[in-house]
Amino acid sequence: MSKDEVQKDISGLIVNAFQREFWLNIQEELHTAYVAANALTMGSIAKLGEPEQSRFRPQARHYVLNAAFRRAAENSGIVCCDVDTTPKGESYIIVNSAGVKISRIGLNYDEKCIRGAKHRSLLAELNESFEGYTPDLFSERDQSEVGVGVGVGVGVGVGVGVGVGVGVGVGVGTLGMLVLNINPPHGHSQDNMLDLRIVVPFTNMKGYHFNRSVSELLELYHTEQAVVIPDKVIPQLKKRLKEQEG
Repeated sequence: MSKDEVQKDISGLIVNAFQREFWLNIQEELHTAYVAANALTMGSIAKLGEPEQSRFRPQARHYVLNAAFRRAAENSGIVCCDVDTTPKGESYIIVNSAGVKISRIGLNYDEKCIRGAKHRSLLAELNESFEGYTPDLFSERDQSEVGVGVGVGVGVGVGVGVGVGVGVGVGVGTLGMLVLNINPPHGHSQDNMLDLRIVVPFTNMKGYHFNRSVSELLELYHTEQAVVIPDKVIPQLKKRLKEQEG
């Protein structure tokens, strides 16, 4: 399977799993929340100076954008799960639809790839069936409990913690994706993110199989897409993605 075919399959899965309204809600909610997070950081009540603002801003964005991500999913009628790490760590949000699971993290403008999580022990706990500490975005562990399947695993750096895909439903193979808000340089206005992207990262986090702006993603809904059957496409696609990384 060529790179173009992989891109086509991933695009088809996205369009099949999520209505265009979901991405419009993602754009609206997250851009509004981004402004709110910065206002919270710079508000007059706490009277934070610049050093404190810089340290607090990533955490404010994490929680405010998570809440916005949840609202976007719920307003679109999509399954959404709030998940905590064990032992207790950062919370994270997972949306799940038609075999595709999506979480959200932030990335600085000068970071080309997602940094590995510092809390490796938490990832080990959450992904105990995976070999080593590197989470496998394209594997699922068997679950005897009806209605819960563990899938995506990913980490990000300062103030964000970890994100691991936990979704409702068993039977359809999982493809894990991430919504990335791209943060501006410190010297620029912090009211607006530079971009909002949807990616399928390598399991070693050193690159992407799929990386498009949400604005570009919306254009897919104006073009004809082949009908996708997730439980047939995803297993073969996961195999091809792993081969590409090798």
